[in-house]
Amino acid sequence: MKSIHTVLLNLLIAFQVFIVFFLVFESKIQVPASLQVLGRAHPLLLHFPIVLLVLVWLLGCFGEKLEIGQPLVKQLIHTLLLVTAWSAAITVVAGLFLSKEGGYEGAGFQWHKWTGVALSFLCTGLLGYHGRSSIAAGRYSNLFRIGLSVAVVVLLVAGHYGAGLTHGADYLFEPIQRKKEKALDMETAVVFSDLVYPILEAKCLSCHSPSKAKGGLVLSDTTLMLQGGDSGPVLVSGSVEESLLVQRLLLDVDHEHHMPPKGKPQLTDEELALIEAWVASGADLDTRLSTLAADDTIRGLAIAIYGPPKSETYDFPAADAETVAKLNTPYRIVKPLAQGSPGLSVGFFGKASFTEQSLKELVPVGPQVVSMSLSGMPVSDADREVISNFTNLRELVLNGTPIDDQWSETLAALPNLQTISLSGTNMTEAGLVTLLTMPKLTHVYVWNTQVEAAVLDKLQQQHKNITIERGYQDDGQTILPLNNPMVRPASSFFKDNVTVTLSHPIAGVELRYTLDGSEPDSIHSPVYQEPFILKAATSVRVKGYKSGWLSSEEVSRVFRRSANRPDRLYLLSPPDPRYKGRGAFSLADLESGGDNHADGRWLGFHGQPMNVSFHFDEPIHIDTIGVSVKQQYGAHIYPPQNIQVWGGADSAGARLLNSFRPALEKPGEVSANRIVEIPASGEAIRYLRLDVEPFVPIPKKYPAEGNPAWIFVDEIIIN
Repeated sequence: MKSIHTVLLNLLIAFQVFIVFFLVFESKIQVPASLQVLGRAHPLLLHFPIVLLVLVWLLGCFGEKLEIGQPLVKQLIHTLLLVTAWSAAITVVAGLFLSKEGGYEGAGFQWHKWTGVALSFLCTGLLGYHGRSSIAAGRYSNLFRIGLSVAVVVLLVAGHYGAGLTHGADYLFEPIQRKKEKALDMETAVVFSDLVYPILEAKCLSCHSPSKAKGGLVLSDTTLMLQGGDSGPVLVSGSVEESLLVQRLLLDVDHEHHMPPKGKPQLTDEELALIEAWVASGADLDTRLSTLAADDTIRGLAIAIYGPPKSETYDFPAADAETVAKLNTPYRIVKPLAQGSPGLSVGFFGKASFTEQSLKELVPVGPQVVSMSLSGMPVSDADREVISNFTNLRELVLNGTPIDDQWSETLAALPNLQTISLSGTNMTEAGLVTLLTMPKLTHVYVWNTQVEAAVLDKLQQQHKNITIERGYQDDGQTILPLNNPMVRPASSFFKDNVTVTLSHPIAGVELRYTLDGSEPDSIHSPVYQEPFILKAATSVRVKGYKSGWLSSEEVSRVFRRSANRPDRLYLLSPPDPRYKGRGAFSLADLESGGDNHADGRWLGFHGQPMNVSFHFDEPIHIDTIGVSVKQQYGAHIYPPQNIQVWGGADSAGARLLNSFRPALEKPGEVSANRIVEIPASGEAIRYLRLDVEPFVPIPKKYPAEGNPAWIFVDEIIIN
């Protein structure tokens, strides 16, 4: 038995020598694939020394209280110490092997590495000391007990930094350090830093931070993020399909390259959609949420993920309802900010009806008025004195009014004012400087004022906590492109005929269009005069032209007729619960799905076929079937691999009319929406069935190859 113990001790010392050798020549050592398996077992092995060392510490410090005899306690401690030292040494070697795979660096990794090595050496040293020590007065010496305690402390430090590598920095103390979640500020939020980055921080930084840069990718620093990793850039501005970040997020969770790895917290559908929308919009790092359109996808997803912006609570009582009602006139609207809110919003309309009493009559509800618009009103010095009564104003709009610097002192005395609009007024630098001293001011709008751009730049530098909005500065030489024309109706499908209307938001724009598939130009194409009627499948192409402007981009829409609408239809296979639209009705409602496949008008099937049956009370003749599908290869959304059309008088007598395999478009030339037309001739048809099969797996050399594809369908046309 003693000889076995001696052999194990000598081998343990040899292991420690090997660790020293590895550390000295670490930069020159290559770990073979067979030993990488041991390296990847590091997270499993490390649990053994943790448990064993804690047991040794308990026995060494408190073992004399056990009534089992000191010789037995000493033998038990020696055996546990031997196993502890061995498990610590093996764990360290495995960790060193794992570190050679790359992606581990930074201060956190170095702390974990060297405290782990120190723990292994310390356990071996304690084992040697224990073999030569004796128990005096029924307990171990203070030196041995201190050594065990130091080993436990080193263990805790190594474990803490190891958890940081696996779960992210500050993983241990995050619950007590977590700050109270702040409400989403729609005005000041930046899309990347306030919406996208928190998702990356929570779900990705545990593997892609300076301390653990898997694949050479660091996402905690925007400069390093844009550089990409070992596989190249992870972001391609405006292209979801080419952005490696999105590709990896969309991989099947069991795929070896899926991010985050299986077993770690995954992104929700909304979080994934937000990152896709951000990349598709250009992946800009500085875009403010407030600059996006109200119906922008990113805005909707921001509210879905972070919740709606919380409204301010007020410490004053609501005004008398009868008083508020009496203050309303055709030229003055007084109403609560929201249902149940004591705060009031006031708006004035019609400058000819504005008198000295218009503002003065509001003084009884002055404490409740938090938002007021005097835009375009002929306010006077008397109104300047009255407005000082509205001490709870948060927002004040004075655009296009005759106010000047004399108003600045009065306005600056409003203690709660946060936003003020001064566009088109006579305010100068002197008055603006006074206003910028207001303690709660966050936004000032100074479009078309007398304050020069250089002065605004200087003031913005001096007041970085206030946003000075100056609007677009035209030098008189810029030629802007026209907005895109609008084509109505929104849906591309119709039964008998459809009336098409073309319009443009800017007056005087000449709309040129074609119906024969040719490109519209400013000379030969007809000028749109009035709505026109289509009775057959037609491609409508339109562009806007106006003197002094660049032409608009071309807008094209293909309107398609669906002559034979079923009397009944049934889904024979269920769609994914997240993308179930309105069930089978979505396929024959003559409504087009939008750009977002989660808009409730698409049916989605992941790796599973779509089977649908159509039933007609009267027999019909058919020539073609059109399946309207969405395509977004980077999001795993592909056209069907195969479509079978069955038809007959009933389901029992149905025969195969056609089996059709749509051609795949090249990855760089994919259209967002596509009609797959299947020739399928049949007479006296009262029953139709379509079996639509996705790619399983996605073919090689296509994005997300090897994964099951999605198919999304919004309409099936029967002609």
